[in-house]
Amino acid sequence: MNTENMSMEQNGTATQAEVTGGQRTFTQDDVNRIVQDRLAKDRAKTSEEVNKREQELAAREFRLNSRQKLIDRGYPESIMEALNCSSEEAFDNALNALDSLLKERGSTLEDMKARQNAARFTAPVGRHSQGGPDRIREAMKLQGV
Repeated sequence: MNTENMSMEQNGTATQAEVTGGQRTFTQDDVNRIVQDRLAKDRAKTSEEVNKREQELAAREFRLNSRQKLIDRGYPESIMEALNCSSEEAFDNALNALDSLLKERGSTLEDMKARQNAARFTAPVGRHSQGGPDRIREAMKLQGV
């Protein structure tokens, strides 16, 4: 051991770890720096987790609001997958485009459906319908009118 001490003294440079027998001692500044580094890492990790949760919550809220808009306008929820849901503005634009498309197509479809329904529900005039006696007149005991 004396030879080691002598060689250190001769070199004049002995590290703190060598002097304390292999264990390193830290100054208060070193401890403060280490603690600050660990706290900064922990804060960054916590901040990342909070940001991730906020993004997930915002996306979930957007989907719920979008689904409610579809329901309010009378559309089925299943068409949500076909619409642009990248942002609220893009979703509103897609929904407005769908509204205008259905209004254009709706007038011709409504006219055609109305004509079909009118033809189907028009009662035949006379004693006999096309397929035989009028069952309603028979049930009500109406004759000749």
